[in-house]
Amino acid sequence: MKKLTGFIVVAILVFAGCQKSGLETTTIKANSMVCGSCAKTVKEAVYAVEGVKNVDVDLDKKIVEVKYVPAQTNLATLERAITDAGYDANDKKRDPGAYDKLEACCKIDK
Repeated sequence: MKKLTGFIVVAILVFAGCQKSGLETTTIKANSMVCGSCAKTVKEAVYAVEGVKNVDVDLDKKIVEVKYVPAQTNLATLERAITDAGYDANDKKRDPGAYDKLEACCKIDK
């Protein structure tokens, strides 16, 4: 009985590890980010997408690296989250209304 219980525990741990490795990573170019406030806004917008597990924003390189569950979201949805927050994402243009609401420091069209 102890061997069976041990086997079940190991099987669960292995399965859980496989699930975690099922994540995909994508990098999104966000050229319109100009300051720390921009990076924070983009990070929060992407984290709000269901299935997103990790978001790293590199303001200097103007990229957003996202780890996500592919069964729950996709690149187009991640890009839309960024554009809906007022920033460009890859070749997708920012939402003008959201852009207008950004702080002055976050606007590239000054």
